[in-house]
Amino acid sequence: MTVCAPPVPGTGVSEPPAPTGAAPTGAAPTIGAATWRALGTYVQLQVATPEALAESERLARAVLAEVDRACSRFRGDSDLVRANAAAGEWVVVNPILVGAVRAAVWAAETTDGLVDPCLGDVLVAAGYDRTFTDVRAARDPGAVHVVPLPSPGAWRDLEVREAAVRVPRGVSLDLGATGKAYAADLVALTLTARVGVPAVVSVGGDVRVAGSAEPKAEPVAWPVDVAPDLAALDDPDTPVCRVFVTEGGLATSSITARRWIRAGRSWHHVVDPRTAQPTDGTWRAVTAYGPSACAANATTTAALVLGSAAPEWLARRDIAARLVARDGSVRHTPRWEREAMRT
Repeated sequence: MTVCAPPVPGTGVSEPPAPTGAAPTGAAPTIGAATWRALGTYVQLQVATPEALAESERLARAVLAEVDRACSRFRGDSDLVRANAAAGEWVVVNPILVGAVRAAVWAAETTDGLVDPCLGDVLVAAGYDRTFTDVRAARDPGAVHVVPLPSPGAWRDLEVREAAVRVPRGVSLDLGATGKAYAADLVALTLTARVGVPAVVSVGGDVRVAGSAEPKAEPVAWPVDVAPDLAALDDPDTPVCRVFVTEGGLATSSITARRWIRAGRSWHHVVDPRTAQPTDGTWRAVTAYGPSACAANATTTAALVLGSAAPEWLARRDIAARLVARDGSVRHTPRWEREAMRT
């Protein structure tokens, strides 16, 4: 998903077009924009007031650096690594990790465990034990030590205090399912509080839009381009679906980009907690709206796990979602059809 022009992998924000009949009149005619890399992925930031870009980018970079120090599974000095190493004991941690764990538990509760933060050991055994760019293929059939699934509902035993967390014994946390989205929410809300201008941030395809701190300000409709999946953007002619977001989150989860070979089999980063195996690939990408990026991402991850049952699950919850099947065909939920503005 990309915040428009030109699309970058995943879901992202585009350069807002001049207002036309296809775009809401609140669309911003001028913006300030910046892109960089953080948390092992790309970041896009746009603010409706170009003069506010420098301060907004400074704050956004600082927030993402703090998220990395607190929540990374791949750096030995992170609070998450310390909490995992001391499973069963209370560990004093950065409040950002406390918030991230609370968000992960909320996602698990909301999806009845389809989005499970207690799969760290499974991902490590599958070879995802370092930043994805450093993951190496391992074709030795004996390379994987099979890790038993955590007890059903182990995430329910995650405990959080104001400045401490306790990871259940026998499990290891991985916040990959909600971490980037939580970071996008945190950046957007920080900018609203500290800078006060409408802004949109995409962290690896998880988009959060935040309005002005001024309650009477006219909302900005940010155009967001949704590609069929991450890999498809290698083709510059790939058609995209453009939607407009004035507030809240829009996330895309895809199984096409983070793939590797381990013990002679193909893996990707979306694991079904019921089987400890990669999801079945019914959908290669799912995009959804939510009140926050974290809520949207919990939905898209759960949909990939559910496979063929996802459309009914999404419709029953009245979620606006767009699903791209293995063959490239696209399916929408009723709410997406009612509310998404596409060009």
